Amino acid sequence: MPPAVNSCSCRGTRSSKNDQLQVLPPSSFRGLNPPTVFNRDIEIKIVKLYSSYVMGRQRFKEDWAGLPPELVAIIGEKVTTNTSYIRLRLVCKAWRQALPSIPRHLPPQSPWLLLPRIFTDGGIEGSCDHSDELNFYDPFQSKTHRFRFPYIIRKRICASSHGWLVLEDDLRVSLFNPITHSVIDLPSFSTLLKYVPSSTEHPINRRFVVKAILSCNPSEDGCIVVSQFRMTKKWKLGFCRIGDTNWTGFLLSDLRNVMIDFFCHKNMVYMVNTETEVSVYNLQELSVTKPSFKIIHKGVYDQISLVDGDSESGQPLVIITSQDDFKIEKISMYKWFEDRQQWRRVRDIGNSTVFLSWGRSINLQLEEGHENQIYYDVRLNSAVQQFGVVIRRVYLESRVDLQHDPSPIEYFPSRSGFAMWVTPSLI
Repeated sequence: MPPAVNSCSCRGTRSSKNDQLQVLPPSSFRGLNPPTVFNRDIEIKIVKLYSSYVMGRQRFKEDWAGLPPELVAIIGEKVTTNTSYIRLRLVCKAWRQALPSIPRHLPPQSPWLLLPRIFTDGGIEGSCDHSDELNFYDPFQSKTHRFRFPYIIRKRICASSHGWLVLEDDLRVSLFNPITHSVIDLPSFSTLLKYVPSSTEHPINRRFVVKAILSCNPSEDGCIVVSQFRMTKKWKLGFCRIGDTNWTGFLLSDLRNVMIDFFCHKNMVYMVNTETEVSVYNLQELSVTKPSFKIIHKGVYDQISLVDGDSESGQPLVIITSQDDFKIEKISMYKWFEDRQQWRRVRDIGNSTVFLSWGRSINLQLEEGHENQIYYDVRLNSAVQQFGVVIRRVYLESRVDLQHDPSPIEYFPSRSGFAMWVTPSLI
């Protein structure tokens, strides 16, 4: 910006030869009375300098689109959030062409909480839904993002994994990215389950997927989708790779207890049962290893969850919780120690933050101030026919459990679905 006019010179007083003439834009003179005495030479200089200043600004604006693509790419690599990157690509057509639509340099984004889906047909969770609206709550920006997706009409949301929603519709599963609107169709598992639906059967009876999880982002090579089935005696779990034409089931008959949760890392599926034993299924060898040493957990529990742990070994974290209607009463986290060949309780997960939910639990490294914490959501019944969703966080080291404020302000009918964490992704 050009320098400002010396007020003394503007009033015709004598100044030294070393004084420099400075010009302010018109906004700087708002509310000021015009000078009573004005030197004509100074006036001409002001007009000339200000004219060149305005013309320079106009040329500068026009040159944004003329930046070299290499420079635009460097600017794009400095961006760290999805929102900023999308806005950057919207500056102009030249920038949109210089920046890739799939930015692989972005770090994992802080999760949004997918709020319970309201079933417009009045059914319970698992029934078909005719609504195309999904609401995502960002706890760190205290903002609810509302989207409409025609593709999700009559589809049930089974889970969230690596930024993608797993949808089920009449014995078929598809993956849907709510940010890019990308869709990946997976094969039907009707042949795996040997099930032929009846024309008079209610759609809720054709919902087979309990939970599904991805081994990595679908854009990466070798992505595997693992699904847990309900209402089938033979196959409890099945998997398919992106591009497969059918599902492969694997038997769990040699496991002694009922599986509660599972987690997939590369070609290994980790499963935890009611006796807090962790088994591993090798998807390449199609075999189950023997259960590892039992986790020694004292007390009753309501939920056991497997969460991403060591990225190198693939061993997950095991989180065991007991809770009342409004918050977790007790939380215990266990980690596998290879040197001791046992699961041990830990209270420090370093810079990681865990987001715990029914559909999918996430372990991320976020910015400073959120490390070594667990975020989770609970239903808060405000009336018989409706409930609210409250977000709470636990500091693992001190065990302090606090409500995260603000939480979502929406209320939902009692027959709405579950909330789940989703990591927004542009890939």
